[in-house]
Amino acid sequence: MESTTDALQSLISIISLEKIALILLICFFAWALLNVIKISLDKLTIKLPKYRLFWGRLYPFIRLFIWGCVIIYTTAGIIAPHQNVVLAMIGSISIVIGLATQEPAKNMIAGFIIMLNPPYRVGDMVSLAGHYGEVIKLEWSVTWLRTFDDNTIMVPNAEVLKNAVSNANSGALDEMVVISFNLPLHADHKQAIALAKEATQCSPYTFLNKPIRIILGTDLSYGQHMQTITIKAYVMDVRLERKFISDINVRVLDAFKDAHFYDDKQIISP
Repeated sequence: MESTTDALQSLISIISLEKIALILLICFFAWALLNVIKISLDKLTIKLPKYRLFWGRLYPFIRLFIWGCVIIYTTAGIIAPHQNVVLAMIGSISIVIGLATQEPAKNMIAGFIIMLNPPYRVGDMVSLAGHYGEVIKLEWSVTWLRTFDDNTIMVPNAEVLKNAVSNANSGALDEMVVISFNLPLHADHKQAIALAKEATQCSPYTFLNKPIRIILGTDLSYGQHMQTITIKAYVMDVRLERKFISDINVRVLDAFKDAHFYDDKQIISP
């Protein structure tokens, strides 16, 4: 009991206004430095968009390193507490954390696991907790998504580990997109495949360094047999996914209509 009292008295004695002011000054410079780094990385993203994913993934580790250095330096270099003070602080903080921050602790542990064995990174298009979007920020406790509706979604990291994670691009800038079309049975399937492939190749959003696959199938819809033309192609940037889908739909539907695949008088009932 006496050792604890002595430790608390030592803690009070080592804290002074000068040390508090110095710690606040160091924290301010760390915050300012992180803002400068963030602005610089944003500018690099604009000037070098090819490496956009790399710049976005670099910032969380820089932020972790800088704040880790601040905590270590202020604790060991400025405060320099006695061993008994350190033990008393660890014991007190452990009790408080254990009682008051069980859920945040779960999220932080989950975030640590995600960083060690990442199922996704900043810039990936993922489906988390029923939301699909781009990972814009990965923190210790939460993951931030931006959807195509321009909504920002905060997903606790503990929830991520409880469910399956769907990652569309897995660290690559390009992403596979799957688009399907239905055609009546009378349509020339060979011509339809050729038209679909040509229309996909002509899209300005298509990443031509990877193959375009056209898959033919059949489907039964509303009591009528139909052909299905499925296009599997890569968009050059994950952020262009919806524009790519819209552009392919317009081009392919125009080509199919010009070929008279949807003329009612030519439909043959099964």
